[in-house]
Amino acid sequence: MQTYIYFIRHGEVYNPKRILYERLPRFGLSDKGKQQLQKTAEFLKGKDIDALYSSPLLRARQSAKIVKNNLGISPLHISKQITEVKTSYQGRNYSEFDALQSQVYLKPLKKTDETIMQIAERMQEFIKKITKKYKGKHIALVSHGDPIMIVKALSENKELTFYNFKTKPYVQHGEIYQLTIDDKGTFEIKSIFKPQV
Repeated sequence: MQTYIYFIRHGEVYNPKRILYERLPRFGLSDKGKQQLQKTAEFLKGKDIDALYSSPLLRARQSAKIVKNNLGISPLHISKQITEVKTSYQGRNYSEFDALQSQVYLKPLKKTDETIMQIAERMQEFIKKITKKYKGKHIALVSHGDPIMIVKALSENKELTFYNFKTKPYVQHGEIYQLTIDDKGTFEIKSIFKPQV
């Protein structure tokens, strides 16, 4: 028996000041982001989704609600385990962040900043929990780029380093990665949809 988890990255965010928003509040979808998720939701109509989860952040909840409304799924479950990375670098401009690159993980500013392993652990705990709860079913969830790419690296048995999960191709806004889990707990992941907007 196989369980299917559809990892969806939220749509493009309205961010004219190009801020590294991470867990900052009030960063919602742009018009393009909404269009991306409409296409993602249309694709998911043929997948018989049994449950829908979302990160608590606004952009993820808005994305999940588009999926929910198109598929008629109720309720929408919220989980902090699939939320964005916790980093004290949030709030900085992308131009500054581009120069930082892996420093977000390799040189955290505070002890409370998440490591790659901590993100991996919470994502694995979530996968284990919902796989047990929805064995043999189809679960969709809306999360964020780095957490999804870390799951991808884990499922491909790659060493969890910045360069192994942050390299191209990086998950696009509205893209879906299908994680298939069998009875032995074997993972297989692949990209199955990219919205063209």
